[in-house]
Amino acid sequence: MSREELKRLVVERSVVKGKPIILSSTRMSTFYFNLRPIALDPVGCKLIVEIMIPMIKKYEADCVGGTEDSSLPLITAICALGGIPGFYVRKQTQKYGLREQIEGNLLKKAVLVDDVATSGESLLNVAKIVREAGCEVEHAITIVDLLEGAKERLASHGIKHESIFDRDDFKL
Repeated sequence: MSREELKRLVVERSVVKGKPIILSSTRMSTFYFNLRPIALDPVGCKLIVEIMIPMIKKYEADCVGGTEDSSLPLITAICALGGIPGFYVRKQTQKYGLREQIEGNLLKKAVLVDDVATSGESLLNVAKIVREAGCEVEHAITIVDLLEGAKERLASHGIKHESIFDRDDFKL
């Protein structure tokens, strides 16, 4: 039931249609999934992580992580509700303090999470940094896969990608 509730929320609050939008892949689109309002909403966030937590746990990962922007609300909620340690990767190494690029709890085996997968570029960037730090990454989970090649691109780097939904679930 929670998947259908989440789908309803996405349709009502996150699908933007009717105007040209540049995607992270630099391709133009006539629709866009703005999932941050749902990921930062108490009900939406709870629905997302209730679905993601079992997906993450089946991979027996000891941590969950992603980017410093779109992934952070998901990581935080997964930590709190799923009891899984989390981390995030900065776009650039911090220029002050400890000068870290990876913040939080990077352990031995991670699952990456994000809101939307387009080309898979941001997930691959995180995977590269995390792997260089000695952590195993074989899985990534997103809320929506736009079916723009992320799954195939991630697979070519040894990462299996799953999503709760894909673009076709919304008949755009």
